Amino acid sequence: MGYTFFFDDYLDDLLLKAKKEKKIKDFKTWNHLPMEIELESLNKLDAVHQGIKEYYEKRSDGFELEWWSNKEKSLGGKMNLAETEYLFADMKAYYDEEILSVHGEDLQYFQPFDYCSNESRCGFIIRPDSIEKSMYYKSVDDYELDYLDLDYHGYTQMAIEARVFYDWQVVLLYYMNGVGIGSVETETFKTEMPKIFPDWTWENFIAKFESLRLSNKEK
Repeated sequence: MGYTFFFDDYLDDLLLKAKKEKKIKDFKTWNHLPMEIELESLNKLDAVHQGIKEYYEKRSDGFELEWWSNKEKSLGGKMNLAETEYLFADMKAYYDEEILSVHGEDLQYFQPFDYCSNESRCGFIIRPDSIEKSMYYKSVDDYELDYLDLDYHGYTQMAIEARVFYDWQVVLLYYMNGVGIGSVETETFKTEMPKIFPDWTWENFIAKFESLRLSNKEK
């Protein structure tokens, strides 16, 4: 039976190549043991976000990766996927009625999946009776949920394209909206990525995103 390649295998290959070429300095990755029991909550999530069940059951219950090109200048990347114990934890206690009345009921159903930086999370909206098709971005500094237009498959594929460079999700949000935070992050991303990964281009990054966007698939 052949080996099944997952998104983290491709990330490992890209980052190991960059390390050998001395483009990045520190590169650490951690896989956990695969799940040993079947979770109905994971089955329901996989019905909307295909592929996540296979990853957690066959590859790893959670995943961590971090790399640096220049730590002093905060040039690096990170991915920190929640273990199922935390992915499906009850988040309602974190938000009182006043916060929900202002920022929307969906906030209590936001389940962080990728703790992509100290300042941000990306995750799923898992209601008792439905699951949003797209993943969302949330800054820890506010209560807004930003639509990423990507499901689990699209998110992990874009993580490969971005080499999980810090704030790549903000770059996509700025590309889609053209306003708000993201202009500085986008400029840093477009400037530094080709230096670290010479075969990377902004044009290919955006083309990949457009091919994966849920809104384009629904047209």
